[in-house]
Amino acid sequence: MKRSRPWHTLQGWLLTTNLSMLSIILVLAMIFFGIVFSLLEETQERTRRYEILTTLSTQLNTSRMLFSKIAQNPTHEIDETLLDEFDFMNKELAITLHRLNLGTEEELERYFLHRGVENGIFFINQELMNLIDVRRELDSTEYFNRYWAIDKVYSYLESYTFYRYLPKAVKSDVWSFYQTRQLIFTYRSIGVLLFLFIVTIFSSLFYKLTMRLVTPVQSMVDAAKQIFHGNFDGEPIPISGPLELQYLEESMNQMRQSLKERMEILEENAELEKRLHEQELERMRTKRELEKARYNALQSQINPHFLFNTLNTISRTALFENAPSTVDLIDNLAAIFRYTLKHNEDVTLAEEMQFIREYLTIQQYRFKERLSFSILLSEELKDMRIPPLVLQPLVENSMIHGLEPKVEGGMIALEAKKNGKKAMITITDSGVGIDMNKLYSPSKASSHIGIRNIERRIDHYFNGKSTMKFERMSDEGGTQVTLLLPIHYGDD
Repeated sequence: MKRSRPWHTLQGWLLTTNLSMLSIILVLAMIFFGIVFSLLEETQERTRRYEILTTLSTQLNTSRMLFSKIAQNPTHEIDETLLDEFDFMNKELAITLHRLNLGTEEELERYFLHRGVENGIFFINQELMNLIDVRRELDSTEYFNRYWAIDKVYSYLESYTFYRYLPKAVKSDVWSFYQTRQLIFTYRSIGVLLFLFIVTIFSSLFYKLTMRLVTPVQSMVDAAKQIFHGNFDGEPIPISGPLELQYLEESMNQMRQSLKERMEILEENAELEKRLHEQELERMRTKRELEKARYNALQSQINPHFLFNTLNTISRTALFENAPSTVDLIDNLAAIFRYTLKHNEDVTLAEEMQFIREYLTIQQYRFKERLSFSILLSEELKDMRIPPLVLQPLVENSMIHGLEPKVEGGMIALEAKKNGKKAMITITDSGVGIDMNKLYSPSKASSHIGIRNIERRIDHYFNGKSTMKFERMSDEGGTQVTLLLPIHYGDD
């Protein structure tokens, strides 16, 4: 593929389009906001002028009232407080006129009105001083003439301000307001047209951009549908659109060709794989049946030696005792027979422990005080599942090869507890001790009942995750068998 320029990529398209539209919108917005703020500032200036004229009229009225109070004081004494208020008000009038003077040279008539108000206030200040001097001289005629002259000037000033100056300002601003209104309508129309123009341009660009994106995507979708329905012989997808989509189009064309080649290989090998699969299934079925038969055969080899000894014990006991002991032995034996006949696959650890308890009870009749035993089972392991008859042969080995050769007998302790994620079962006897060299000796295969058998059974049941270990406790004797089994329940 030829090396594309950055703006030929999808990112370049989107970035160029968005930046262009954003720049145009920002420039137009700045222009319109500048015009609007200029018009608003002009309108605010006119409104401020009206407020100043209203303030001027109010201040003239207040100054006139203060003048009247000063002039009409019957005591002929000058009230300094009123004079201070009058001076303060005249200063406020001067400040207001100064604010109003800004820009008055624009119209000659308004300028002369403004100058007339300033001159009138100056005249009032001068005449007030003369009026005070005349009052002190007690010249009433001159006093009243000057009083009415000043009052008349106040009347003229109020008339100028409220009835001539303010209306003239309003009249002069009418045309400006009209022009402003026309400008607002014009700019609004221009803004609407520009908005429609921008929307049209943006829509055209968006449509063009969308079609340049949608067309190659639709081609890829059509090709994907053909591949989904197993058609790998369609026409290659045309390479078009932005750089990213061109990569996708080339990749999809290569993928379709690769899938076509792979499907041809798969079709050639399908029949062979099918035959191999059928052969594997047949082999696994045969293996499972063989393992099941081997398992059943191993389990069936355990019991004869124990049953023979049990029957001999019952026979000897029946010779020397009456019914009670014989009944107990028979009950225990019956329970053992029921257990061996009832369970074929697996049992709970509690059932296996009870079976061993029945077995050791019978053995106590045989060995009397030479045998004692204890069985401890953790509560959380009672429902654990194990193969049947895997613990009893180990206990029987302890009896035959540990306690029986020992004159004084001994004790057998059986304990099952949890050890991490596994169950640890220990069978400990205080007998003569096992000879580890002879444990798996071929000559001892018949006497050490089914040890290899038990190892194979638990290994098969727990899928190779179990261990069984024999240990000699000390040089004096004693043997301990330890089984570590995965904890398995019936619903696992």
